[in-house]
Amino acid sequence: MKKITIAATAAVIAVAVTAYASPYYALHQIKIALAERNAEALAAHVDFPALRASVKTQLETSMARSIEATAGSGNPLAALGQSIASAMLGKMVDTMVSPAGVVALVNKSAVGPQADADASADAPAEGARKKADYSASYAGLNTFVVRAKDGNAQEGALVLLRHGVWGWKLSSIEIASAMAAR
Repeated sequence: MKKITIAATAAVIAVAVTAYASPYYALHQIKIALAERNAEALAAHVDFPALRASVKTQLETSMARSIEATAGSGNPLAALGQSIASAMLGKMVDTMVSPAGVVALVNKSAVGPQADADASADAPAEGARKKADYSASYAGLNTFVVRAKDGNAQEGALVLLRHGVWGWKLSSIEIASAMAAR
């Protein structure tokens, strides 16, 4: 009886520890996919419909604020312009938020791996990229947030949501407020 209790306790602890560590492992896998520029591996860790919706919402909100600030809320042409721009924005976000697009956006480089390889071969050592400095923590039981090391909320963040017990997918990118305000 005592052995069964110890085994059950050990199993529960093992499940709890692996469930707690699972977003860190998913983040590690995302970093490897980005470093290797492996769009297929990255796609396995991204919830593209949720990510597209998140980016569209943030950009549409920013655009609406910008239009209202410049044209005013009583301008009927501003509403027409916003609806046209919103339709164009939707197609643009659908194109950009794809496996290759996410690799390019997160790496802040050209989509093709040759562009970065050619540049790094001729670039001096001081032009080399710095290692990313970030902090990652739970923001809830099913939400995991990755921010710049200083923890400044205005710098933007990557949000991973739980998919199952151990699975995590990038579901939202909180766009930096400086970029969103444009």
